Amino acid sequence: MDLNGEKVIKAAPERVYQLLTDPAVLTEVMPGLKRLTETAPGVYQAEMEMGVAAIRGRYQGEMQIVDPEPPHRYRLKMKGQGPGGFVDVDLTTELESVPEGTRVVYRGVAQVGGKVAGVGQRLIGGVASMILGQFFGGIEKRATAAS
Repeated sequence: MDLNGEKVIKAAPERVYQLLTDPAVLTEVMPGLKRLTETAPGVYQAEMEMGVAAIRGRYQGEMQIVDPEPPHRYRLKMKGQGPGGFVDVDLTTELESVPEGTRVVYRGVAQVGGKVAGVGQRLIGGVASMILGQFFGGIEKRATAAS
């Protein structure tokens, strides 16, 4: 499944980059993310509670920030497994200064397998869009509250 989109956040690129890569902020604004524990620089053990339709569960995994170029871009890799299956995400995020603040452009792919994949790609795509919308809404709220 492709994950592509963009969002303009009313804050400077340096602030937006800091928020997007801060484990405490990510834990607060990412729906379902319960805990991030740093195991090495830029590498985190993740604990998530996720569900699609009736398939719900606690997932364990790893999140890694790769090739960081503050405040312009980074790559996010996530792998997780749980009772409903697995998810594997590889996402590149680029930040660009615009008159309104910062344009955040993300492009990547997510692979989903197991029971979760059995509910159908259309439903999974809708859930992914909802999660991304809530995530960026939380980032924007934090960015504008601090400005």
